[in-house]
Amino acid sequence: LNIWDFISSAICLTGIVMAYYADTQLHEFVTGNQKLKEQGKPKIPNLDTGLWHYSRHPNYLGEQLWWWGLVIFAWNLGQGWTLIGALVNTLCLVYVTILVERRMVKQQYRAEAYRAYQKTTSVWIPWFKSHVAATKDKNT
Repeated sequence: LNIWDFISSAICLTGIVMAYYADTQLHEFVTGNQKLKEQGKPKIPNLDTGLWHYSRHPNYLGEQLWWWGLVIFAWNLGQGWTLIGALVNTLCLVYVTILVERRMVKQQYRAEAYRAYQKTTSVWIPWFKSHVAATKDKNT
């Protein structure tokens, strides 16, 4: 074992934990919205709590961390060709992210809220909310 084994393991574990919590939060949000719909109440337009407060797609980031952690592990074993698989997977998730983002702003009940969310929240990399964009919109 060397330092790269520990680094890759930490990245993979972080990815698994992040994807698990993000998917759990998403499931709870969707389930909650379904219950609101059944009760005839308005649905909540966005999931912007938990990990989703810092990233619009933390589940995708978790998956990417897993795959890139595996690449580091494999690269350390002389299997650099695994980079190709992780790169293809990343490109696929970039495309899927674009499709999801387009779908979200086409849904009438959430379009305005999601556009505001896009202006203040990072796509993948968790970051603090951008209050500059939110303030600018309020002043316009």
